[in-house]
Formats: sequence, structure tokens, C-alpha cells
Amino acid sequence: MIDEDLVLNLYGIGAIRFGRFRLTSGIESPFYIDLRVAITHPSIYRRMVKSMAEALSRLNIDIIAGIETASIPWASMIAYELDKGLVYVRKDTKEHGTAKLVEGDLRQGMRVVVVDDVVTTGSSIIRAIRAIRGQGGDVVAAVVFIDREQGGLESVRKEGVYAFSLAGITEVIDFLAKRGLISDDLRKSIIDYLVKARGTTVT
Repeated sequence: MIDEDLVLNLYGIGAIRFGRFRLTSGIESPFYIDLRVAITHPSIYRRMVKSMAEALSRLNIDIIAGIETASIPWASMIAYELDKGLVYVRKDTKEHGTAKLVEGDLRQGMRVVVVDDVVTTGSSIIRAIRAIRGQGGDVVAAVVFIDREQGGLESVRKEGVYAFSLAGITEVIDFLAKRGLISDDLRKSIIDYLVKARGTTVT
């Protein structure tokens, strides 16, 4: 069940937008989710962090892992809220100092949850999972705020990791359409886009 007030807030600040966008993966999309906008709004930021911390509080974990760069502010505050350690995975191994790919005090056998803001293909999360495992961490879960529903979480689960989101894009656009904030035609066009993207039927 989505937090409807939070969806309204995210839409209101432009964290959820509609149009034509080119994603990092190269995919063209009729919608864009930019949760980096949310971290500049303390009340929204706090609410999202607390929601994620509550969802993760039921898991037996030692470390929260972020991914350079967008998820680091989220992972940091969630780790603080849960009184857990923090590590983050670099995009590339640094060429100086200890030449680490995973920054922080990650030790053998530590139970890790990987946090990202949004998932599309899952490639960034999978890369982080493999990097953490390569340094001895035990990745027990991966979680995102919003799933774009384009197969990303399914790909992560194939890595043997429990993966979930706090909200899926279908329920987000359904809610926005019901509130009259987007047209039914736009809703249907996004559903068609998602169907084509993952080859399944959505109503």
C-alpha cells in the first residue's frame, strides 16, 4: 500500500515527471523519477528515510550499503536511523590509496542490505551485490523506494537476494490518475510502455 500523501509530495516537487526522457541505461521513458530532488526537502526526506528504515527494521542486518552517487544520501540516513554501519560501492575502483571498490569497514560475513533510490534494469544493484560479495559481505536484501517495473527486481532476485520496493510505478500512476493529476490517456500510454518493456500484461 503506497503512502498517498508522500506520492503527492513527490509529484508536487517534480520528483515524478512525465514527458520524454533518456535514462542512464539508454532506455527512453515517458516518465522520470528523480528522488535526488527529495533530499532538498527535509520533511519529505525525513519521511522517506523513516519509511525505509521501518521496512528494514524487520531484517537481521549489520550494514547498509549505498551505490555511488545517488543512493549514498539515502543509505547514509537510513543507516543512521537504524544505528547500523554504512558502506558504499564506487562506480569504479579508485586508482590511489587502498584502491577499494567498496568503501567502509566491511568485514567477512557481515549481513548487508543494498539500498538504491529507483530500479530499472537492476544492473547497478547487481554490480554492487557482486562487489560486496567479492569483499566478503553477505548480501541478504536489496531495496528501492520505487520500482519502475521493467524487470530490475526480478534480475536482482536471480542473484539469490531478497529484493523489494516500497512502491511500484503502476500504483503510483494509478493514484495520480484517480486524483486527476494525470490523464487517463497518459496512464494508459505508460501501462502500454511497461507492457512492451517487460512483455507481460498489465490492466
